[in-house]
Amino acid sequence: MRLLSALLIVFVGLGCSNLQVEKPSAAVKAMSVKDVNNSGFTMNFDVEVSNPNTVALPFTNADYKLALGGVQVVDGKAKPDGAIPAKGSKSVAVPVTLSYENLLAAEKAIVKSGGNIEYTFDAGLSVNTGASFFGDVRVPLKYSGTLALKDILNNPGILLQSPAARKLAQELLGSVLGK
Repeated sequence: MRLLSALLIVFVGLGCSNLQVEKPSAAVKAMSVKDVNNSGFTMNFDVEVSNPNTVALPFTNADYKLALGGVQVVDGKAKPDGAIPAKGSKSVAVPVTLSYENLLAAEKAIVKSGGNIEYTFDAGLSVNTGASFFGDVRVPLKYSGTLALKDILNNPGILLQSPAARKLAQELLGSVLGK
């Protein structure tokens, strides 16, 4: 019985040492603005994720924080669909929905920028390794760029419907005219 227990421990130990999950890599390729409406808009971050493993890794979660002009305006979660194929890569969108009210948190930075404001996207994609002792693996992402907010706020329909958008547009216009 002792011999059987010892053999079982050796086999389990050897099996576990051969099971190695390498961390996937990811990079944001681009950001696009979509779904501009009276309440806000969505910044879609296009992420390319590569899997060095011999098994597919399903996405479980995405978490993110977005800052405009150094001011955090939103943090949240998304649920990407699908999996990264074994020894392959997949493009996945991480949508970040912003309301005009969210933008008011960065109102001073937006006005100071003249409406073309720098943003920072800090995020992570989590994948399921399939091994209970590894659990989910989080792949960190960081991306920055410039958001042409003045172009978004240049829509008369939005300005008529959204008090927050109107307030931002008035502040931007006032800063341009030397108010």
